[in-house]
Amino acid sequence: MNNELKPLNFFLVLCKTKSKIKKYMKINKITKKYIIDIKEMMDELELTPEEVLTSNLFKIQLQKVFKNAIEKNRDIYYIPNFNMQQNFNKIFNIKTYIKSTHNFNLLYFYEDFDKNSNQSSILNDIDKFDLTQILKDY
Repeated sequence: MNNELKPLNFFLVLCKTKSKIKKYMKINKITKKYIIDIKEMMDELELTPEEVLTSNLFKIQLQKVFKNAIEKNRDIYYIPNFNMQQNFNKIFNIKTYIKSTHNFNLLYFYEDFDKNSNQSSILNDIDKFDLTQILKDY
């Protein structure tokens, strides 16, 4: 792992309610950011989970947001769709896209997930992240 941190950050955000991430951003006065909420994007484009996997439009929209964040020097907060996201290995592919501009971080709201959930299995891969925050009782 490279110990040099970059000025920008990508956060894989694991929380069940968007209100928690908004509260986190308000308390920490986070302003220069892009929030990528996969479920919200799906709803805007009116796509089913099956269509998301094959939709070029969805992939283009996602790449557009990443490109804008990189060009405007903004941090990225990525919220996966937990109804369809069973395996986080695909999310680690994002790391190759942003590795030259952003740190690859984890923001984990511990109380949102029980110990038996798939989301808690991401903690087994904690070494793949540059920085990790595990928040309890937020």
